[in-house]
Amino acid sequence: MQIAVLADIHGNLPALEAVAADIERLNPDLVFVAGDFQNRGPNPREVTKFVAESGWTLLRGNHEDYVIRQSQNSRTQDSTDYYNWLPARWTANLTRDFVDLIERLPIATTLTGPDKLLITIAHGSKRSNDEGFFPSTPEAKAKEMIGDDPPSLLCVGHSHFPLVRRINATLLVNVGSVGFPFDGDRRACYGLITWNCNRWEVEIRRIEYAVDKVVEEFERVRFYQGAGPLSYLIRRELESARPHLTPFQYLFGPQLRAGKLSILDAVEAYMEMPQKDIEEQFMRLFRK
Repeated sequence: MQIAVLADIHGNLPALEAVAADIERLNPDLVFVAGDFQNRGPNPREVTKFVAESGWTLLRGNHEDYVIRQSQNSRTQDSTDYYNWLPARWTANLTRDFVDLIERLPIATTLTGPDKLLITIAHGSKRSNDEGFFPSTPEAKAKEMIGDDPPSLLCVGHSHFPLVRRINATLLVNVGSVGFPFDGDRRACYGLITWNCNRWEVEIRRIEYAVDKVVEEFERVRFYQGAGPLSYLIRRELESARPHLTPFQYLFGPQLRAGKLSILDAVEAYMEMPQKDIEEQFMRLFRK
């Protein structure tokens, strides 16, 4: 038995097409898309249509929930929060006809594999699509997230950091991100898991694709105008393969909420910061 698990495509069509070609060549028995195929990237409609017609098993990630919320014309009074929601609102405007389909998707699915062993595929965890397994997740927290009746194999996404780790009887595989890896490697990332000689073998596959083509798409589809100032941080995430939306909120969120800095000035200041300074300051604040 061989399973391919994709997660966190985030509207990046060139990355998805490259991974799909690799999957077609390998021809695994089952393919799962473990959520967050929408939002962040410039081609959410094309990606949503692609996965909806693929025949693969789809799950709903937290970013699909964000887009659903914005498709229902959700509004907020907080100006900072308004800018945070603009990318999802832009995506919602392009994918409204898929909302009914996406709302019906589960956040996790469990099947019986070889030797009657349970296999669970989830976006974040079986209990929530808004929590994730990171390389730094303590074992006690990981056990809590896995929950009762732990599966033999648990494949997830959400964090954008690939990970293979054994937690008691469960082999935990974070398959990383197809569209926006955060581990410093810009290549698309997904997981190929094979049952061989009575055990699971895991391969985290990295696939080259034209990142520059995605940057061109940002311009072509007028992403910066539609998704607002945070779209520049999203482009930096793509180009650096590092997270930027979360560090930005830690570093500049308090000043924005206090009205001491405009969103445009905050984004400009952040974009001028070297990666090393961002990581050092973010970790210092994160640990407080």
